[in-house]
Amino acid sequence: MPRTNLKLKGLSLDRLETLSRIVSQGSIAQASGGNPNKQSQFSRQVAELESWFGIGLLDRSSVPNKPTAAALRISREVELFMSNLDSVRENAEGGRRKVVFGAGERMIRSYLVQWAAKIREENIKWVFRNLTSSEVRGELLAKRIDFGILRKESCPAGLLSVSMKPIPMCLLTPSQMKPKGKWKWADLADTPLVTLEGDGPFNRFISEKALGLSVELDVMMECSSWTQVIDAMEGFKVAGFLPKDLEKQFPADFNRVALPGLDAYSDEYVIAWSSAEADKRPEIGQLAKYLRGK
Repeated sequence: MPRTNLKLKGLSLDRLETLSRIVSQGSIAQASGGNPNKQSQFSRQVAELESWFGIGLLDRSSVPNKPTAAALRISREVELFMSNLDSVRENAEGGRRKVVFGAGERMIRSYLVQWAAKIREENIKWVFRNLTSSEVRGELLAKRIDFGILRKESCPAGLLSVSMKPIPMCLLTPSQMKPKGKWKWADLADTPLVTLEGDGPFNRFISEKALGLSVELDVMMECSSWTQVIDAMEGFKVAGFLPKDLEKQFPADFNRVALPGLDAYSDEYVIAWSSAEADKRPEIGQLAKYLRGK
């Protein structure tokens, strides 16, 4: 059937963008920002799309209603379509071409900004989005970002990637703390610590290390970002672990101390992108060459 003969009632770019927003936010309530008028509008638009496609786009057995697999697929196609339209428009206008990077705040500040400044690609409009590794993975697969920095083990199969230099961890103690000579894991039992919250790889590493030596760590505070950890260490004058790539931001008047076995751990990250996108968009291909050192 020629596409011109398709019945378009119920299908529109506006409705498709609404569905994409719902998928991105997770529910109609989140996408509408709690606005009851928008919730009603979004519900109606989804119902019209469901009528046009002939399939359910929201799982109404769950609260809140979650997008179905079909909705996720449609959303990915809409995002890709809009991204391609943006690229066509930017190329036609002859202006800067937008390239979107997804990474954590730490990687954006300690790597991406410096790398972008170093290569100074004049025709690029740089967009850095602060995302977790799991969010970077999802956004790469949905093609809503062009490049992503994420943990090596989280990189999706089928994407091209380059490994970043492994990042070791450092134990830092305030200079006014009484010297202990050679540090041992047992010394951490009576050393208040600030750590990153959650069950991340490094937290699991130090917990397993301490458990194996029958040491109970004295964690006095958990923070949601490394910047907060640094601020807490400096404010409370207590010890903490920090990744070496943040060395320029280490708190003043702190000493780095050697801890046996700590060097067995390092964070391993990769920068990933789609080879298909690199083939289609010259700006992606050029940046990929820079990343691979070509």
